[in-house]
Amino acid sequence: MVDETPQSTRNFHLAGIIPVAGQELDFQFPWHDCLQPIAKNYLAIERSVVECAYAGCETIWIVADPDITPIFKKVIGDYVYDPINYYRALDPDKMAKRTMIPIFFTTIEAKNRGKRDSYGWSIIEGAYMAYRVSNQLSKWIIPNMYYVSFPWALYPPE
Repeated sequence: MVDETPQSTRNFHLAGIIPVAGQELDFQFPWHDCLQPIAKNYLAIERSVVECAYAGCETIWIVADPDITPIFKKVIGDYVYDPINYYRALDPDKMAKRTMIPIFFTTIEAKNRGKRDSYGWSIIEGAYMAYRVSNQLSKWIIPNMYYVSFPWALYPPE
């Protein structure tokens, strides 16, 4: 049997980018602005990670300043479960089919910090780092498209 799916759909990789580095908002809280609680035990950055997972991203790249990256790693973790394979009520072996989406943290390069601090530049840096790291690992995991999720959106990611 011949596989009739087009080549472009067989090896498709969608990388999610969450720009957090850049201009600060004027909330005047002692924590970072994307650590705002939007529901009980649910932060704005976590909503953005879940949005990327629901969009079908295979990797998630968070562009943050190096001083707040440890806080994000503690709050978010290293991976999120894929929601498509997570809620299978009739599957007898639910745990075996769960897939994890890795979360990577990157920063704006030191030469651009202070000069090009914007969310647009954070998106470009995140896409560049996703391409660069994936290209060094294998040509099969280079992202074809990028999905950008902003933590300040207030709609359900489902």
